[in-house]
Amino acid sequence: MPDRTRLLEDEAQGAAAFEAVVGEIPDDRWDDRTVTPEGWTPVVLMAHVAGWLDECADVLEAMRAGTWDPDAADEPVDTINARQASRAAALTPQSAQEAIAAARLRARAAWEALPELTQDAWSWFEESGPNHYAKHVHDLTAWLAGAPSDPHVGAMLQDDAEGWVAFGAAIDAADPSARDDQGWSVADVCFHVAMWFERGAECVEHDAGWGSPWETDADVPTEEVNAGFLARSRAMTLGEARGALHDDAEGWVAFGALIDAADPMARDG
Repeated sequence: MPDRTRLLEDEAQGAAAFEAVVGEIPDDRWDDRTVTPEGWTPVVLMAHVAGWLDECADVLEAMRAGTWDPDAADEPVDTINARQASRAAALTPQSAQEAIAAARLRARAAWEALPELTQDAWSWFEESGPNHYAKHVHDLTAWLAGAPSDPHVGAMLQDDAEGWVAFGAAIDAADPSARDDQGWSVADVCFHVAMWFERGAECVEHDAGWGSPWETDADVPTEEVNAGFLARSRAMTLGEARGALHDDAEGWVAFGALIDAADPMARDG
């Protein structure tokens, strides 16, 4: 399911959103240690983002060289984060931005050079790029507004990336012509999931849970809503349904970064 070019586009869009919020940081707040509960400054956070892009590049390069061992014990994430934070002491805002730019080039080049896009490669690129940017767009946006960031957002985006990659692998392995006991095809499933991603993103966009006033069909039974989605998917090719799924999944990630920590409705509605 991974589309090499589309994932590069997703990475570029996520990086642009991250760069935009970094561009809003006032000169007198670069030494502020309240961006995260760990006491990170904006520079430390940027070193962290660059560090995970470099970690991603290292893994993808090892995959291409045939030296990556998927069964090797993982270094604890807290240890990696602490190492990245310690490197930030030597960085200025300018050099931190340059570190991100260099790490992005490495990760993107390593992704493009892979002869095969495995589930592990996809997971590393997705989680270290688009989903990671979104998490820290949320952190910085909340910090700039004087609000605490929502600790659930990072976990939500992490779970989303892992579930999305696993779901994509399952779609790839399925017989496109097969139907389940209810008559649903792979295209039907893809479009159904896409539409519920879209609904979730609308909840965040309207800063509200399910229902009125934004949800015009709030009184329609779920079964009827799903039947409407099914009728639409029956007129689609698998490629069209997968395209809708990809677009709406990435839209959900982007809106997830904008969840208002002060309003749990968007998260728990």
